[in-house]
Amino acid sequence: MPIYYSCDSHVVEPPEVFEGLEKDFGSRAPQVLRNDRGERTAVTLGKFPVPVGRFGIAGHRLDDPATDELIRRGYEGLNQGVFDPGARLKEQEQDGIVGEVMYPSINMVTFSLPDREVAHAVFRRHNDWIRDYCSQDPERLIGVACLPLPDVDEAVAELERVAAMGIRGVAIPCTDPADKPYFHPDYEPFWSAAEAAGLPITMHIFTGTTWDMGFPPHWGTPATSIMGYALAYAGVAVTVGHLIYGGVAERHPGLRFVAAEFETGWVAHFLQRLDHATYRARGEASPDLTAEPSEYFRRQFSVTFEDDEIGVRTRDVIGVDNMLWGNDYPHHDSIWPRSMEVIGRIFDGVPDDEKVRMTSGNVIQLYGISEDALPGGGTARSD
Repeated sequence: MPIYYSCDSHVVEPPEVFEGLEKDFGSRAPQVLRNDRGERTAVTLGKFPVPVGRFGIAGHRLDDPATDELIRRGYEGLNQGVFDPGARLKEQEQDGIVGEVMYPSINMVTFSLPDREVAHAVFRRHNDWIRDYCSQDPERLIGVACLPLPDVDEAVAELERVAAMGIRGVAIPCTDPADKPYFHPDYEPFWSAAEAAGLPITMHIFTGTTWDMGFPPHWGTPATSIMGYALAYAGVAVTVGHLIYGGVAERHPGLRFVAAEFETGWVAHFLQRLDHATYRARGEASPDLTAEPSEYFRRQFSVTFEDDEIGVRTRDVIGVDNMLWGNDYPHHDSIWPRSMEVIGRIFDGVPDDEKVRMTSGNVIQLYGISEDALPGGGTARSD
């Protein structure tokens, strides 16, 4: 029987990631806010209070009044596996999966925090905590560290620190700064260090260098508006384009990038357009390019999806080996605990070997996961 491994899940950072920084930053430090019942309901990052309640209520419907009460309770209303890695392993089994790659929740906001000193300190806290959380079963719990790019020196130092700690993947902003895209020469020390470290580099939705991910005001932000969310993939598409036509992928062929939680139905058409656009405006591209943009994508980029049937239908253009399935646990729009139902629907008619690669084989290879350490180990292949 095949096994299933989520390549897009999340942790919900506990209060201790944010508390106790007043001695270093005074009023600039994050604050954990409480409601009138004493329940911890939000974390302030700068002037931005981040509500906690919707980050860990997977399996609950948003149109159920009981869910509203869980959301109001903040940390106290979250699923148990958010806090207890042992409980989380049981929640994996409840969903029919064997492991998860886990991104931040609250700290998605920290990537765009203007106070960079505070951002650096919070990320270090996050990365230390995620190492400890995953230590209970490091093959089934893969924590992604947060890096403070575009601050290059600090990002290199933190990359090298977390790599030495045994962290298996890192996250950078999903949208680069408008005035200094990722192909700018100033980033070369980071790309060289990242290539040497050999860790997958993730660009996850809602982690832009600005909270609006560079979108025009009439779209709205990806987290709060219809058009901003519907077009969220446009932000990471620009970043992927910069990394490819700007020559980063050519100069650093050992880099592996993951665009996470933008789904995949847009990718096939984007690659077609990117190839043609680079042909039309060749003078804008790096002179280092030796291949078509789509070739770099298939060599060095992966994309995650949750329940995107359109992406699965166009897998021959995207590349089966470039697609990674995930359940988005424990967020409110996660498909947990119905992942097996969703997988059965979106992979209907897909050959077994391709299904296995997208739901476990690709992630196991990308993160160097030991199959023998997984429940049902050694089965992430077609039967």
